[in-house]
Amino acid sequence: MDVQGYPQSIILEGKNITTLDQFVIRFAEILSHCSDYVIVSGYVSIIFGRSRGTEDIDILIPWMEKETFALLFSRLEKEGYYFLNPEDRSGLYEMLVGRMGIRAARKETIIPNIEIKFAKDDYDRYALDHRTAVEFSGNRLFISPLELQIAYKLHLGSDKDIEDAVYLWDIFKENLDAPLLRKFMQSLRVRGDDVGIIV
Repeated sequence: MDVQGYPQSIILEGKNITTLDQFVIRFAEILSHCSDYVIVSGYVSIIFGRSRGTEDIDILIPWMEKETFALLFSRLEKEGYYFLNPEDRSGLYEMLVGRMGIRAARKETIIPNIEIKFAKDDYDRYALDHRTAVEFSGNRLFISPLELQIAYKLHLGSDKDIEDAVYLWDIFKENLDAPLLRKFMQSLRVRGDDVGIIV
């Protein structure tokens, strides 16, 4: 798989589209009719070929009106999705407003699922405002800027998160905005020297 174009956008040549990719692509297509979105966390490294399992894909969206959420809810239901949370449409919206995530999956399945949250802090809002397009095989998805993604993964600190950060660094280190990555690392009070992320 050949990766080109960052930071303007990312073009993936020769990407093998997996069942997980197809799941995310379809969900994002439906979501994009109602809202902007940005994909964060583990799937960002998976889309670039990292071989690791994930049960959920994390997506941030800006705050939306209840009526807009009702439209999204209806579109998802019509397309064969359901919400795993034991709430009705109104209850799901209240969960979002209360800064909780809600999870959607294809009917008669649980995994994989999408966790949707309203952007809640400056990092989330930055990810939405500066999202990066990833294009492959006629598809387009929007992911968090990699500088923020790498720093935040180091901040989360689990073995899997650190491995995600190192994986993205290894692929994109020649194209990253080093001062921006350094800024996020300082803000999140993390260092990468011990795992080879040196900026």
